[in-house]
Amino acid sequence: GPTGPGSELNSYAMVHDTSNTTVPAQTALLFQNTNISNKISYDPLSGEFTIPEDGIYMIHWWINVRNRNICPHDCEPKTLGVELHQIYPNDIVIAHSSTHNKVSSCDTGTISGNAIFEATAGSTYKFINTSNIDFDLVPNDLYSAAVSVNKIH
Repeated sequence: GPTGPGSELNSYAMVHDTSNTTVPAQTALLFQNTNISNKISYDPLSGEFTIPEDGIYMIHWWINVRNRNICPHDCEPKTLGVELHQIYPNDIVIAHSSTHNKVSSCDTGTISGNAIFEATAGSTYKFINTSNIDFDLVPNDLYSAAVSVNKIH
């Protein structure tokens, strides 16, 4: 039978990282590789995704992290977290996710999440380490993180 309009599901991007790098607290995560993209662009130097057209978008992420707390007087396990922020035209928190359990120093955990959000053409988004400590991206088998973004309407 006939298919619907061709413009709705043709904006997408997937990026990943394979590094073992430190992400300082309150800074953007920088993913190394763009697997595929059509219209949605990703800048690995700033960590920003740019949305090409108005619409409803769905984003999914998982990030393997290691607690980098090296303070000798603070042995408490920490919850590690990230937020997805709209950066332009306004700084707005879209979603927050964190490790399911507190992670001891030098131990690893996974942060995963998803969100559905309304975006305008030209708006930009990035993930920020909202933990009060630095964390490392840690490869688990091959990847240390993956993000996919799709226009759904």
